[in-house]
Amino acid sequence: MVLGKMEEALANALQRFDLSEKDVVGIDPSSQDVEQSVQDCKGSLVGRIMGEKIANFTRVKNFANHVWGYPKNLRVTEIGPNVFQFQFEREEDREKVLVGGPWILDNQVLVVREWCAGFEKKIESFRYTSFWVQIWNLPIPWITKEVG
Repeated sequence: MVLGKMEEALANALQRFDLSEKDVVGIDPSSQDVEQSVQDCKGSLVGRIMGEKIANFTRVKNFANHVWGYPKNLRVTEIGPNVFQFQFEREEDREKVLVGGPWILDNQVLVVREWCAGFEKKIESFRYTSFWVQIWNLPIPWITKEVG
C-alpha cells in the first residue's frame, strides 16, 4: 500500500529531525527586536478588502500609491488574504488616508483602520465603514437634510 510507505518515510524523516538548542529556546517576546517592530507598527494602518475576490499585491500597492497621491516612502505589506499593512513616513499622509475614502479597489471596499496589537483577532473592526451613496429620482418630499 502506497500510503503505508509514505507514512513510514515521514516517520523516519521526523525521527532524524533535530533542532539546535537555539531553535528550541525560540524568541523572547520582550526582546528589543520585537519591541522595535511593535513601535514601527503603531504608526501604520491596516486595510482589509471586503469582497469575494482575492486582491493581487502589486495591484493593491499601485492603487495605494496612485489614489493616495504617492505618499513618500509608502511601504505596503501583505499580511494575509486581502489584508494589508500600510506604513507611512509622514503623519499627514497617514491621516489623509485614514479620514479619506471610501476606498474602492476593483469594485470592492478597502476598509482602513489604525493598527493595534492583536487586530488579527478583531475581524469585526473591519465590518463597518462609511461611504457615499447617490440615489437618483427620489420624490421631492424625500430630499431633505433629515431624510438624506
